[in-house]
Amino acid sequence: MNKVIVAALRTDESDEAWQQRMEEMQRLCEACGMTVLASLTQRAERPWSRTLLGQGKCLQLKELAWQRGAEGVVFLNDLSGMQLRNLNQLLQVETVDRSALILMLFERSARTRQAVLQVQAARLAWQRSRLVQGQIGADQQQGGGFRNRGAGESRLELNRRTLDRQLKTIRRRLDQLKVQDQTRRDRRQRSGLPRVCLIGYSNAGKSSLMNALLCRQGRPQAKQVLQRDQLFATLDSSVRRMRLKDGRQYLLADTVGFVRDLPDFLLEAFESTLQELKQADLLIEVIDAADASWPYQHHTVWQTLQRLDAAMIPVIRVYNKIDLVTQWQRLDGIAISCRYGQGLDELQQQIADALPASGIGRQPWENQDEIDDDLVYNGVKEEKRSC
Repeated sequence: MNKVIVAALRTDESDEAWQQRMEEMQRLCEACGMTVLASLTQRAERPWSRTLLGQGKCLQLKELAWQRGAEGVVFLNDLSGMQLRNLNQLLQVETVDRSALILMLFERSARTRQAVLQVQAARLAWQRSRLVQGQIGADQQQGGGFRNRGAGESRLELNRRTLDRQLKTIRRRLDQLKVQDQTRRDRRQRSGLPRVCLIGYSNAGKSSLMNALLCRQGRPQAKQVLQRDQLFATLDSSVRRMRLKDGRQYLLADTVGFVRDLPDFLLEAFESTLQELKQADLLIEVIDAADASWPYQHHTVWQTLQRLDAAMIPVIRVYNKIDLVTQWQRLDGIAISCRYGQGLDELQQQIADALPASGIGRQPWENQDEIDDDLVYNGVKEEKRSC
């Protein structure tokens, strides 16, 4: 579906917070290649159990979708399995919720084998949580004799068992890849190099910062990572070896971005990818200073770190895209511009001050390929930023 209507139930959010949520929903739809034709919001103290929105609002939504020629409806709120089924029948167009939209975006962005399997596992977990009995009489054929015949196996039970079997197969493949990832992490640990991890809200500029630092050190373009102005453009961890001015070296990792209300099944599916974050010696939080909602995004990042038990790791805060801000007075972080290189020297100095001052990491550059995990992105080399 390319043309959609955004629908939402608003409860107790402030006007500013609600506006930011709607704008983020717009960006999520655009990242999935959808055109938002209109939006419809209902304000209520609590949702309706069968359809989330009231009956009159649902009929209004159906009429709006018909008038605008919409191919689907995207809900900002998460929907239960019963609500999805009822809304699909009532609206007579494809209906998805926010979690399903994020899954669609992840499926578009997944490029490596591990990312594809992780998204498949998340998709199956999402489908299993929203299974409902489809229709009366959809049970399997009854068995037994005339007196002891049971009801047989319901279609719901059969579907649930099928999804469990598929999920088990994918998780087994992911476990095999986890062993390979753990081998790489053990090799990095034996190298004695400190680990620094880039974190932040999705599309805050983490990949841009890594590429800017690589360019500043004269690293070849082949070492750069995928960079795109899009939510969740990066789903895989990329690790590169960096050098400080005093000769010390460290490993810099780029991870998947965060988003508010990130579903638990996505965190579980990307557990192996987030291991780079949990094992870091230092975190660099990248904040989009040009986005007016950056305080909410910063709060979301720290909530996610707490969910991952990584909130105790030392953090350097950097405010990116400062070239797009007319006036900036905050002193609790470093103001940088990946586009023009502003503030990168100060950032490297703070990294040097935060890492061990011993001779750790003074290895020759010739063996860097043994540490770097270069991810292959088929057909997207043109997205990489040149130095």
